[in-house]
Amino acid sequence: MASSISSLGIGSGVLTADVIDQLKAADESRIITPIENKITINNQQQDAEELLSSLMSSFKASASALSYDTIFDGKTIDVSGNAEVTIDAGATVESFSLETVTLAKKDIEKLGAVASTATDIASADGTLEIKVGADPLNPDQTLNISYTAGMTLSELTQAITDGAGDYVSASVLQTGDGAYNLVLTSKNTGEDFALTLTDTSGFLDAALFAAYDAVTNPTGYEEVQAATDATFKYNGITTTRSTNDISDLILGVNIKLKEEGDVSSVDVNLDKDSITGELQLFVDSYNALMSNINDMTVKDDATGAEGVFNGNTFVKSIGRDLIQTITAFNTSNNSLMNYGIDIDRSGTMSFDKSVLEEKLNDDPDAVELFFAGGLDSDGNDVTGIFETIDEKLKSYTGYGKLLSDFKTNLETESTNLSERYAAAQENLNDRYEIMAKRFTAYDAIISKINSQFSSLQMIINAETNN
Repeated sequence: MASSISSLGIGSGVLTADVIDQLKAADESRIITPIENKITINNQQQDAEELLSSLMSSFKASASALSYDTIFDGKTIDVSGNAEVTIDAGATVESFSLETVTLAKKDIEKLGAVASTATDIASADGTLEIKVGADPLNPDQTLNISYTAGMTLSELTQAITDGAGDYVSASVLQTGDGAYNLVLTSKNTGEDFALTLTDTSGFLDAALFAAYDAVTNPTGYEEVQAATDATFKYNGITTTRSTNDISDLILGVNIKLKEEGDVSSVDVNLDKDSITGELQLFVDSYNALMSNINDMTVKDDATGAEGVFNGNTFVKSIGRDLIQTITAFNTSNNSLMNYGIDIDRSGTMSFDKSVLEEKLNDDPDAVELFFAGGLDSDGNDVTGIFETIDEKLKSYTGYGKLLSDFKTNLETESTNLSERYAAAQENLNDRYEIMAKRFTAYDAIISKINSQFSSLQMIINAETNN
């Protein structure tokens, strides 16, 4: 202010710019500063509300997870044997025994050896017939592979790959010096993929189909491995499948047979760790929420600490509302306190895992009914405790709910405070701009009077001297 009116105070020595600045500072302290303080508090409250909403959402997610009966679908598996067993979530299966009698195998046919891969093995054009299926008279597939005069073993191998690659794998194996065998392997296991080979034209090298004999023809044609189905006993009941990977025996149960003669005992139990783990998350989320609510609403006369929502009845009521819901007894006089949950006088929740584990061992269905609800033994619809808690939390979270309305009120207050601050600042600036102009005018008048008085004083002094 002094810099804009540099002459102020020259005439009077009283009406200076410093006087205006002091008066304005006093008015700012009385009018502007209280509004600024309220804006600061409102900003802190909005930050606190954002944290409160986040913690409430996390707590609701934990409660919601426990309100669904799917949390009781998890199973643990202990297999005493070589079979591999996995169970999908939600599968309904009890413990069972599994005995592997035979494994499912692929068909492997080794044709007789020729001198090299470049050996001419076809005297004329013809057809190699490959039948796929357990019954050669009624095969599932008949694959006709054309060959030409002068074709080599390598070329026949490629022709089989091109014409029957979806069902058969063809490769050349060197079994000795000057002994190259064409090996055909079915792409899949099971008797339905057994292979039967016939040179229907009869123009292929006879050595390819000359039968194996350990003495007279050790490199001859032989069935190295016959295609077989898997045979196993499930709880003593003999069953067959074309594969060793079985997923259609029981819905949600996946079995992999590994060794013939293996006897595996599969022990299936409720996954208690998953349930107790979820309940511990619920406890941790609750304690984080309540600890922050306490910090936001605290007033400690001894230390002078005061929470940003001290005196706010809505925020203070949240804790009481939740505790009342969590500790409530249902119509069967049952509560979470019977499942290892406890809340001390300070509002801190604790969880004794062993209490819940014992309940799950004794009657898992009863625990599921209390937690997630459902139909009781009399056919009555029971509301689970966590369904009730989840519904309570829904009244706070989400658009148009209690916390959303609370946030809107804080934002509205922030807007109003900003408008009040701008208006007050503008009024104050206008007021002191007018005051500065008046001080300037008054100072000029005083300067003129002082000048006139100075002239009069000189005349008086002259007369007195005479």
